[in-house]
Amino acid sequence: LQREMERLQDALQLCRDVLKMALGRSQLLDTAFDRVTQIQNRLTRVCDTSIMGYSYWFECTPRHFSLNITPLSVANKFQEQVDAHGGSWVFTSATLSVSGDFQHFTSRLGLKAKNSLALSSPFDYQSQARLCVPRYLPEPNSPQMAQKLVSILTPVIETNKGRCFFLCTSHAMMKDLTERFRQRLDLPVLMQGESSKQALLKEFTELGDALLVATGAFWEGIDVRGDALSCVIIDKLPFTAPDDPLLKARIEDCKLNGGEPFYEVQLPDAVIALKQGVGRLIRDKSDRGALIICDNRLVTRDYGKMFLSSLPPIPRTRSVSNIINFLQPSTDVVIEAE
Repeated sequence: LQREMERLQDALQLCRDVLKMALGRSQLLDTAFDRVTQIQNRLTRVCDTSIMGYSYWFECTPRHFSLNITPLSVANKFQEQVDAHGGSWVFTSATLSVSGDFQHFTSRLGLKAKNSLALSSPFDYQSQARLCVPRYLPEPNSPQMAQKLVSILTPVIETNKGRCFFLCTSHAMMKDLTERFRQRLDLPVLMQGESSKQALLKEFTELGDALLVATGAFWEGIDVRGDALSCVIIDKLPFTAPDDPLLKARIEDCKLNGGEPFYEVQLPDAVIALKQGVGRLIRDKSDRGALIICDNRLVTRDYGKMFLSSLPPIPRTRSVSNIINFLQPSTDVVIEAE
């Protein structure tokens, strides 16, 4: 990589030297000179990894190569915008807090909030929803995980007649589950990436009995109300992949500042991501459905309490059978006395 970067820098310098001799001959040549100078300056900056406070990373695809600088925090820049514009600023969302605390959000943006308020939900989760963390699951990264999930969750999806989102934390799991469910289910099984996001949503709601297996794009910003979606399954707690360059840089920066990276960086990010995924289920006062999170760490690890305390107050169970009973349509029996 260093060798190729040197070749690129040498080529740019040659272009600049040649263009410099032609300055003033035409507007096009002058513009090309300015452009080469700009690219050189950017390349010098992106290669100067001695400047702290940034994540430096590169990415390769079959057709492209990119060099990137990502700031570890936008707090200072954002605070400058707040000060420059003045006035009152209101930040609102369903996923700003972690265990009722807004500190993770405010510190990322450099905010010094005058007031903060956590409003209770208008939904009656006690009657509208159930949360299940199934028993007897293998470890989250176990090779048998996909096979086990299909085995224990097929009856749930069949009982619910589809109408289910299966949200995954990786593309590999998404593809594995899709293939296995298509072998087991007679219901339509849709997968993110096989068509556009909007086309998939439209097909999902029109079919009325489909399972949609998806990843990141469907964890947030999706609003499916009513009977069209009454079951959301999440394969595991959405911790950011450990090889993510920005995460690695933030962890290193946190350590340098004497912090605890897991509790200050990784855990809050995962809690907010989980809240976003859970929020796909109950979208209206008349909605009803089941949430299944297939990760034992939610109940076996101490940090699981932080996840649970950040979620809506949904009644919990470890039994998949209880979820099946909850999802079965209620039947009213009318007896006429003679």
